[in-house]
Amino acid sequence: MKRGRSGIKSYMKRIIGDIKDIWNFRGMIFELTHRELRGKYKGSLLGFLWTFVNPLCQIVVYAFFFSTIFRNGIEQFHVYLIIGMFPWNFFTGGVIQGLGSVRYQGDLIKKVYFPRQVLPIVSVNVNFVNMLLSFLIVYSAILVSGRNVDIRLQIYLIPIMIIEYIFTLGMALLLASIEVYFRDVEHITTVIIMVWMYVTPIFYDISFIPREYNRLFYSNPMLYIISSYHQVLYYKQPPLQGFLVKPFIISVVVLLIGWIVFDILERRFAEEL
Repeated sequence: MKRGRSGIKSYMKRIIGDIKDIWNFRGMIFELTHRELRGKYKGSLLGFLWTFVNPLCQIVVYAFFFSTIFRNGIEQFHVYLIIGMFPWNFFTGGVIQGLGSVRYQGDLIKKVYFPRQVLPIVSVNVNFVNMLLSFLIVYSAILVSGRNVDIRLQIYLIPIMIIEYIFTLGMALLLASIEVYFRDVEHITTVIIMVWMYVTPIFYDISFIPREYNRLFYSNPMLYIISSYHQVLYYKQPPLQGFLVKPFIISVVVLLIGWIVFDILERRFAEEL
């Protein structure tokens, strides 16, 4: 027991030390995030507008199929879909871009010292900023559709976004460290995320979930996160307390696991890359 406790304490000290180290490199995080945002669509005709065009094309296709062919009975389904789709794209973009962030920066890792966690953090930050900007479209869609925005409820978006950020970063750190050693992780993750999307209430309301599958669906932390966005922006209600507490606990645990695994595996990054 004493060894276990001392091990936990030592890891916590290392994590605190890592956080202090990362804070000292906050300028680097800002510069890399800015460079990624500026250079992502450099040279393209629409430039940064592609941040909105890609997800909007997805939304148009999904809205057509799920409101006309596979009808789900949700009023103004396009609004419901937009509210859930942009946060989902932040999660998937942060995870997929984050998991490759270390492997694709092998030369930088070998030449320059900096906390390696910076690379997944930058990937998550880039996608987080994209999501924040996409809320211009979310609010526009809500207002154009004749639905009001309850200003008092918007404060709930802050903890929801923080929880999603923590969960996304934890997943990115975990997968980025494993990807260095096992290159199939990227392909496996892409398939898992494709399935994951359909067990997350983006195209349907949680009330449509059959009771016999409740345990499966409600074990998904993204269910609580996406449903909380819907509760605030679509249903104009504060999110249920459990819909914030449970995903917060899961997100913190995932972040701790991701951070510890990353910390262990990063010792041989330079050799593997």
